[in-house]
Amino acid sequence: MARPKILKETLRPIQDSEPPRSSDLQPHPWSSEESLAEFRKRLRTSAPLDAYLARLAEAKIRAHAEKDARSRLEVMGFLLGEVHTWERRTYTLVLDAITTELKSSSSKVRFDPKAFPNLFRELDEAKFDYILVGWYHSHPGHTCFLSGTDLETQRTFFDQPYHLALVVDPVNKDLRVFSLSGDTYRELSFAIFDPRSRSVGKPTAAKTRRLKVTTVPTLLR
Repeated sequence: MARPKILKETLRPIQDSEPPRSSDLQPHPWSSEESLAEFRKRLRTSAPLDAYLARLAEAKIRAHAEKDARSRLEVMGFLLGEVHTWERRTYTLVLDAITTELKSSSSKVRFDPKAFPNLFRELDEAKFDYILVGWYHSHPGHTCFLSGTDLETQRTFFDQPYHLALVVDPVNKDLRVFSLSGDTYRELSFAIFDPRSRSVGKPTAAKTRRLKVTTVPTLLR
């Protein structure tokens, strides 16, 4: 897979920051019983969750997936956010999601190469100093998992421990979050939160990239 050219990369140490308060968290309405059990366990023990999805970002992702659900077309986009540590555990905040025109079917999806200038312009115009914390895509009617090609995409573009792969099935009403784990992947604990309850938009730790469209990556399931 070809990659966009990285014009500038800044490495910042991941900073300690308290995660969203338990009182501000809600489980996702499409969470599985296993995911709900893990959510409740983390709240009882006050342990940070692996990921926190801003309400607006989650709504954008779900609306995007549901828009093409009847046609069984897959959708995809990027996750923007922050990475922090708390009590020696790293967690990821997803604060926004962006996408552009796609070329998709019921079993694969990729960005339309002609739309990449729009995509990267949106990235450059983000209203906070974001970190690219992962990607999302849908499996309409196929449940939530990472296929072999999804895993290759994750290894190629999102290989850091904090990088997320969010998968949504708008037909079966399922949404799950994954990350790499050795040669395979693992499911992560997550919750929905309202960013207005905390301070966001400040520089955080990890890599900030400025991209230029010189080649077109193809992300397929």
